[in-house]
Amino acid sequence: MIKHLFKFNRVILIFFIIAILISSVLITYKAKEATGKEILNAYDVIRTFKMEGISFKPATLLYSKDYMIEDTEPTIYTDSRGNYLFIYTFNSFVEREAKFKDEYGLIQKFAFTLKEKTYYPRLFRVKNLQLVYAIPYPNEESDQAIYDYLKKINRVIFTGLNAGKEIVFTGESPSWTAKVSIKYYEHFWTDSENKVRYERYHTKAPTITYKGQIPEKPVPLEYSFSTIASHMGGTRDEITPKELTKVITLGSGGGNGLIPSNQAYQVKITLDGKTEEFEAKLGNTANLVNFFY
Repeated sequence: MIKHLFKFNRVILIFFIIAILISSVLITYKAKEATGKEILNAYDVIRTFKMEGISFKPATLLYSKDYMIEDTEPTIYTDSRGNYLFIYTFNSFVEREAKFKDEYGLIQKFAFTLKEKTYYPRLFRVKNLQLVYAIPYPNEESDQAIYDYLKKINRVIFTGLNAGKEIVFTGESPSWTAKVSIKYYEHFWTDSENKVRYERYHTKAPTITYKGQIPEKPVPLEYSFSTIASHMGGTRDEITPKELTKVITLGSGGGNGLIPSNQAYQVKITLDGKTEEFEAKLGNTANLVNFFY
């Protein structure tokens, strides 16, 4: 009797393990499903957020007809923090681009007041969808908490929906280490005439780290990053000794041009009159894991 019971329990345990493995595979498959689709819908968006621990429910205090863009009415959701997500669905990103041209006008449209709080919008392109995410101010949460949450929202959209990727260029000289991170996505859509359309977008974020002798007082800094097709650079009248002990962020820029994956950056840095020049070359390609506009 005990022997049969033991065998029965083993069978139950095996079925339980198999069920867990199947569930894991299904979850992984669903997580990748949105990134592999040319055309998305609101369900894809809400499901992708939910898999990342962010839940939305239909909004009841806003009327979708009040936020129509031409003839397109959004579906509106709210999260547990009182933020609003507007999802506009189009047949393709070509149609989306045609209707969402005036971004400044759209920002004004979505800067609304509700329950004595003013909501400020952020616009996101996602294949054939246009997302508008509106957060309230004043807000009971700290600035850091809001920043961290928005960072997560950006990551889910860029990675989970836009299938974002990252390439990194690195290089060094005796006194400096330089890095250029390019985060990008590319989308393709086949129209009714079987023509393939595409769109791309990328951001570039250069950083430098000083390895030399830290000066005793603030000194001037000049830098540039150049390829055959692009140039980034700037000057600072003063950079403090404390700043030189940390990674120095040099801003960021974006566009829809070609991604310079087969080129090296020519880096030139001048600190307090001393100039060093070197190359930053492509180091690795990886899935994007940390992106914030």
